[in-house]
Amino acid sequence: MKKGFVIVLSALVLASCGRPQRTVTPKSSETKQTSTSEKKQSGMDLKAIKDKDYSSIKGTWIDGRGNELVFDDKGLVSEDVELDASSFKQKDQIAEMTVSAKSGVGGYGLLLLPKGQKAGKDDASDKSKDRIWAGQSPAYGDDDNFYYRKKEQPKDREQADTDDSSSSSKTSKAKKWNTRSDGEVKSSKKADENDYAGYSDAQVEAAHVWAYVIQSVPKELNINESAAGTYIYQEGMGVTYPKTVHHLFGSYSAEGNITYASNGDGTVTIYPVPSHWHQSPDELKSEEFMTQFTQGILDHAETVTLPDGDPDLIRQILAVLK
Repeated sequence: MKKGFVIVLSALVLASCGRPQRTVTPKSSETKQTSTSEKKQSGMDLKAIKDKDYSSIKGTWIDGRGNELVFDDKGLVSEDVELDASSFKQKDQIAEMTVSAKSGVGGYGLLLLPKGQKAGKDDASDKSKDRIWAGQSPAYGDDDNFYYRKKEQPKDREQADTDDSSSSSKTSKAKKWNTRSDGEVKSSKKADENDYAGYSDAQVEAAHVWAYVIQSVPKELNINESAAGTYIYQEGMGVTYPKTVHHLFGSYSAEGNITYASNGDGTVTIYPVPSHWHQSPDELKSEEFMTQFTQGILDHAETVTLPDGDPDLIRQILAVLK
């Protein structure tokens, strides 16, 4: 009996040793934290972009007209223009940068908009996605002016591309501010009396100038004044303004910048003063060069008669005038 008991017990022990042991490994908190961290860092990362890491916007971005912006880890990929990393400026959760022509002539601004952020009150883009606005004269009321990642194009753009696949040109579904007929637009005199109560003539004129040149509502509109005799280039070189001028600018340089003089007869003279001086350091220190350059600004000034404009647009601009 004892011998049989030992044999059975030995068999049970061997069977137990040969059976795979089930182990329970607790979930790693480190893995969970990493996943959460990665989730937080997904999408456009302004902090990384400020540090010259462009991986969060790497890839191809397309606007509603088929124009493309291509980024790699180091910045904008282009043979003609380059991204000025030193121009990065952030306000709240929106950032702006400047793109300059490699030839030294021309350029434009970029507005970097992470999902959930608005470019301005008239922003018609899809705020649920990261976007980039690029240009010289902002027009946020038209979604076609915004760039989205190639894989995140708005559905109406995809439909437009599908419908027009046989054509080499893409259609644009632009949203216009003024949808009224000419007969429905009030005259500026009547609008001044009835619609712009509480605003001075100078403020109303400033709003008309902005509407005429920029054609959109900025997040905020600021106005400064330079007296006659003030240097056009603020470092004190070149020529001066022949009369008092007003400077209009938004909260971001990409929103627009206008320098004009009021002539008191319903016309204004608009001076093509750049928002950024892209000349080389040597040129900016050269009295001869800056005199020639700023004289060119005076020579190319344009005197225009301000149109009546859309009173609705004028009121919206006045509402954000500081």
